[in-house]
Parts: sequence; structure tokens; C-alpha cells
Amino acid sequence: MTQYDAGPGDWSDRPWEDPEKKPEPHARRPRRLNLPPWAFLAILVGIVIILCVSLVLVVRAIRGGGKDGTPTPKATATAVIIPSATVELPLENANTPTPTIDLPIQGTVPPTAIIGIGPGATIVVQGTQGTGINVREQPTIYGKVVASAKEGEELLVMEGPHEADGHVWWKVKTADGKEGWAAADWLVLKEE
Repeated sequence: MTQYDAGPGDWSDRPWEDPEKKPEPHARRPRRLNLPPWAFLAILVGIVIILCVSLVLVVRAIRGGGKDGTPTPKATATAVIIPSATVELPLENANTPTPTIDLPIQGTVPPTAIIGIGPGATIVVQGTQGTGINVREQPTIYGKVVASAKEGEELLVMEGPHEADGHVWWKVKTADGKEGWAAADWLVLKEE
């Protein structure tokens, strides 16, 4: 009969209970780092601080800041704007009038846009190749369109001029009573 319950020093038929058998060592597991939860939080906060400081240094380097954190001055150019230039051409006969050419400078209202056109003047839409112009709520190309005027339509000037977006603008009133701003590039004084 087989013995199943062997006491200390008794013989058993189970191989793992052999008293002369030495236990086999288990595979070594790497030791885990056991830190308290507050240590993990402290490490995380330290990493965030290091990243923030690095980001600030990178931004300063990109902006070109000096050693003391002040921005490095950059050279700038200054332009002098002259409203118009006159070109005189030599002529054989001194009694003939000298032709002049007025060159409008960007940033100024061209003199031709002001001569004859003003509040109370009647103007005509011209030069749009049949497409007409938009009459806008504000004197800008981004203003909301409140009306449109066809080629040849007469408009009454209410106020202006106002310069914006590279155009001279006049506040006009259409034949049906709508008011808004129109670019002077396509407006001419009505010939009487």
C-alpha cells in the first residue's frame, strides 16, 4: 500500500517530498522599485518644471533676446512720402506750357479723385466693363454690400473721400435711396 501522509523523516512515494532532494531555485525576478505615491508626484512635478523652463529658453532664443532677456534691436528704414512729383520735359519753344505728370504715392488721396467730386456732386459709374460696382456699408473691401450700381448709373455723393484698402471711397446714394460707400476707381464726375 502506498503512503500518502508522511511525517517528518518518514518515507513518501511523492518525489517532491523526498527529504534528500534539495529545492530548486526559482528564476530571479528583477527587483521592482517601491516608492511611496508622493515620490511619483514629486518626480512628475520636477519633469513639468524642467519642460516649462526649456520651453521659455527656446522661445527667447527664437525671438532673439539678448543675454539679459531684452530683445535685440532691429534696424528699420524710414521712408519720406512726397505727395506728388513733377516731371519737366524740355521743349524747343519756351512759350508753350510745360506738361507735368502727377504721380500719386500710395498712402495719399490722388488729387484727381478730389477735383470736382465732393458732397452734393453727381457721379456716374464708369469703367466696370458692364459689371457695375458694389455699394458697401463701410469704406472697405470687407464691408457688407448694401446695394450695387450698374455701369452708367448716376449716384449722389453724400460724404468723403476716405482712403482704405488701397482705394479712395465716397459715400453715395443710389437712385432708389440706398446709401453706402463706393470705390472712386470706377466713379467719374457727371458731365453737364
